[in-house]
Amino acid sequence: MSVVYEYQRFINGVVFSGELRKDVQAFLKYHNEHETLDHTINVVNEAVRIAQLFGVNETFALQAALLHDVSNVVPKDRMMSIAEAQSIDIIEVELRFPRIIHQKLSKDMAMGIFGCTDIAILNAIECHTTLKAGASPLDKVLFVADKISWELPGEHPYQEKMRQKLEVFDLDGAILVYLNHVWGQRDKLKVVHPWLIEARQELLAAHPVNILHERLPTDKRRQPLLYL
Repeated sequence: MSVVYEYQRFINGVVFSGELRKDVQAFLKYHNEHETLDHTINVVNEAVRIAQLFGVNETFALQAALLHDVSNVVPKDRMMSIAEAQSIDIIEVELRFPRIIHQKLSKDMAMGIFGCTDIAILNAIECHTTLKAGASPLDKVLFVADKISWELPGEHPYQEKMRQKLEVFDLDGAILVYLNHVWGQRDKLKVVHPWLIEARQELLAAHPVNILHERLPTDKRRQPLLYL
C-alpha cells in the first residue's frame, strides 16, 4: 500500500485486507475510535436506507458513509497542521474552529489511505458536516444520514422531524429541518460555516415554505438495516 508521508504514522500496525468495510473497522479499532466506529455503522445503515428511498447509488452511499469520519483518528490539535501539510484548502472559519476541517481531512485520508478515487464519494465526504450549495443527491444522503445517526445527550426534536420528512420522501425538507435548527442557534455557536449558509439559502429559494413551523406527519417505525 502506497501512503503519503503524513498518513504513514496512522497506518503503522493496522492490518489491511483490501475490503473497505473490514479495513475501516480495523483502522478505527486500532486507534481505539470505538464511538466513531459505532457512529459509522449507524451512518452506513441510514445512508443505504435513504439511498434506497431516493434512488441514489447504494454502493456509493455505503462507501461514503464508511469513510466519512476516518479523520477522527487524528488528534484535534494535529488536524490543522496535517491539513496544511496536505495542501487542503482552509478557510477562515476553519482556522477559528479547526474541528470543522475533519470533513475535508476525511476526504483526503479516503484518498491517501483507502485509495478512494471516485469524485462523487469524495465530494460527499468533504461536505458531510456542513453540506454545500449545489449538493448532489449523494451529498444530501450522507449529510442526512450523519445527522440522524448522532447519539446526543438530551432531547433533539430536529432528528425526529428529519426522519418524518424522509417518511414522506422529502430529502430537501429533512435537510432544511437541520439547517434551520443550526441557523436558529447561530448566536450560540462558535462558527457557522459559509458552506452551510449557502446550502440553506439555495434550498430555501427552491422550497420557500417556512418549515420551522410546518406540521409534520406522524413517524412510522423503521426497521434497521445491518451492513457491518
